[in-house]
Amino acid sequence: MEFLDKKKRILLIGIAQKGPSGMTYEDLLSTFSYFMSRDSIQREVEELYFSGELNILKDEGEVRYIANSKVRNSLIVLELQKYKITKFLEKIKTKLPELTQIQDKNTQLQELEKIGKEGLETISAGVISLLKEFPELTIPEYLEIVEALNNEFFDKISSIVIPKMTEDETQQFLSLVAKYRGEKDVESIKKIIDVFKTKAYKEK
Repeated sequence: MEFLDKKKRILLIGIAQKGPSGMTYEDLLSTFSYFMSRDSIQREVEELYFSGELNILKDEGEVRYIANSKVRNSLIVLELQKYKITKFLEKIKTKLPELTQIQDKNTQLQELEKIGKEGLETISAGVISLLKEFPELTIPEYLEIVEALNNEFFDKISSIVIPKMTEDETQQFLSLVAKYRGEKDVESIKKIIDVFKTKAYKEK
């Protein structure tokens, strides 16, 4: 599986957010030209059109670019997962001050572990949901959210809630994913593992 590059993702998401009516050529340029050249926009849109992600409609002299239903459906799933992570973060902000009031350290760690595991379950469920619908677009967008969540919360409690896997265990895990879910899912999971490995390396 090859993820879409950032330019294509920005264009697709921007167009898809306009819904089934799409975006006119003039709107396309005015929306994206402040950080992308006209030639770059046209080139990326052309590639998205020929790969099937964009439809072009010409009506009464007006050209409209419309994200196909696969793209729009995938963004429904992505936005729902973003909402779930937002709600989890809100829960953390409410819960953490309460945890500091707990005098018993073991109880405090147990409660923190519960929150961490809930977060990991939320992320895992999100990845599985996104794999079902155009992951080439949604997984890299989701990874950016996961990385932000990692920076804000998980890196602070990783030694408590995230068991360390050896390289052999990681390879065994990936081989099992390949066997039971397929190579496409392996590539997606590798990307997620790389995010956490990069983070860990930078902190050394």
